[in-house]
Amino acid sequence: MAFITTFDRLLFAYSIGVHIILVTMSISTIVVLSVAEYLGIRYKDKYYDLMAKRLAKVFTIFFAIGTASGIVMAAELVILFPKFFAVVAAVAMVPFYLEIFAFFTETIFLIIYIYYWDAFKNRITHWILTFFIGAGTLGSAAFIVMVNAWMNTPNGFNIPVYESTGKIVDVNPWASVNAPSFLAQIAHVVPETLLAGTMLIGGYFAYRYLRSKDIDERTFYMKGSKIAAALSMFYVILTGISGSLEASALIAYQPLKYSAIELNLMGGRAFEPEKLFGTIAYGKIVGAITIPGLQSLLAGTGNASYVVPKGLMYYPMNEWPPLIVHTMFDLMVLFGILIGLYLLAYLIMWAMKKQPYSNKWMAILFPLFGLISMYTMEDGWVVDEVGRQPWIIYNVMYVYQGANTTTSMIGPGIAMIIFYTLLIPVSFYFSARVFNREEVSKEVSESQSATGVNF
Repeated sequence: MAFITTFDRLLFAYSIGVHIILVTMSISTIVVLSVAEYLGIRYKDKYYDLMAKRLAKVFTIFFAIGTASGIVMAAELVILFPKFFAVVAAVAMVPFYLEIFAFFTETIFLIIYIYYWDAFKNRITHWILTFFIGAGTLGSAAFIVMVNAWMNTPNGFNIPVYESTGKIVDVNPWASVNAPSFLAQIAHVVPETLLAGTMLIGGYFAYRYLRSKDIDERTFYMKGSKIAAALSMFYVILTGISGSLEASALIAYQPLKYSAIELNLMGGRAFEPEKLFGTIAYGKIVGAITIPGLQSLLAGTGNASYVVPKGLMYYPMNEWPPLIVHTMFDLMVLFGILIGLYLLAYLIMWAMKKQPYSNKWMAILFPLFGLISMYTMEDGWVVDEVGRQPWIIYNVMYVYQGANTTTSMIGPGIAMIIFYTLLIPVSFYFSARVFNREEVSKEVSESQSATGVNF
């Protein structure tokens, strides 16, 4: 049974990890697309017009594949964790129901946006459609985060009665829309997701800029890099601020998870040091870099005498999450700082009129930090989900209690993992081919007399 539960965990983790990448690209692409179209209209710039049309094709690809993977993920949730989903169906289905409306909004306005490009005499009206598409895309993500927040801080039913009798009573299905940790979680997830996808898009533009020899192509990709960099600067600030808010939410609602990611063995004291990397062995913290007082200073928003929650030793060891979350959390923070420093250097060069978007070394680093941003975003999700272990519903249901215990999904599950392993590189490769199907100079000249997205 333990093996099957572990397999269920790994299969769903892999599936949702792939789905998150696809959704990240959808959310980020629609924002970059919207900015490019506005700039094309505002400045009558043929390069931004072309960028919007090409990104519309890319968005459609990620939207289609992401939708399909989302359906698979929903089916896996029911099949792999049936007892868990029985509780969700009784208590927390409203976010799933609302997601359907967000999906309909995204789909309807995307169809109008793509296939009726020429029907709008006022181009601003056509551009406004991107807001509805973006609202649908972000709405779908937000409603799924609602479910995740409910798993972290469950509400909407009588938990003591459920724990003692297994009966679900006193249900308030709308309570799951406002789980205690939702606001802090969504405030961090949205800018973090937008940052990851936009940095990856900007990294691709920078890579193509370095490889291009044609003046039109270099101008085209330089303008794309400028959009991606400007948006990323905004996102990284929001990500840093919201990360602090989410840490505060962990202290309030999930102190055990907080102690695990901070590697607090004792805790419960002021002037708590920050432990970087390291682990716990034989009841002691080993291999950690210690910075005195820093954890209390950060957790207390500048108050070094802030008393952090009691540490791991105050909880049964069988309820500790895997302590690898501490290392992953430190990597997430480290990479986030490096991304911020890169974007700060970009901004300083921009302010000094040094043109960082055409600087060779800044262009070389952009793809690297794009990949790092995507890793950091996935890393954050792993910290959140693994940090809740061994619970699937925090302090209510263990993972093994909600999991499927039959072997029926092992074969299909392995096949799905292989399929997903191929899906991501193929999706990005196909999107790149579609984006660069024609020469920029040729399409720019044709755009003088034609409009619309030609598939």
